[in-house]
Amino acid sequence: MRLTVVAGLLAALAACGDGNDPVVTGTTPPTGGGTATTVTAAQQSAFASDFGNGLAALNTYSGLTSSAFVDLFDDGFLDAGYNKPSLRANLAQEATARSTTPDLAFPGVTLSGVTITNCNAAGVCTLNATVTNADVDSTATPFTSLVRLQDGKVRLYGDQTQTPTT
Repeated sequence: MRLTVVAGLLAALAACGDGNDPVVTGTTPPTGGGTATTVTAAQQSAFASDFGNGLAALNTYSGLTSSAFVDLFDDGFLDAGYNKPSLRANLAQEATARSTTPDLAFPGVTLSGVTITNCNAAGVCTLNATVTNADVDSTATPFTSLVRLQDGKVRLYGDQTQTPTT
């Protein structure tokens, strides 16, 4: 149950392990008519900062219950069968578990090298970054996923599949 929370954070936790883990790969945004959306440098920087801060806070009750962190996930978020409501519920369960068992902890991960490119007219773009876990066996892994720019804010959109990855 503990790792189900990370479904929305798949790539972040893919960094955990011995360095031989498979690379988490997102999909390319669908093409279609209309004018492509462009993510500004400020929007990209704000997303990278907000998501990085959110990941860093996951070892605290306030981080697990942060509405600002959940807002980093698009309402249409779907990744390997997990959607935004299931992510929110899993974070709440983790917060409850943490309050009764304070020695529980998430792996500490950082996000770097964030680029958001290849946006389509619907605002769906490709996010590329490196996720590093500072665990005993410090591992860095590339992370590719879809994000969506809507209302001036970049949010995680997921791979848009119902099927969990193994």
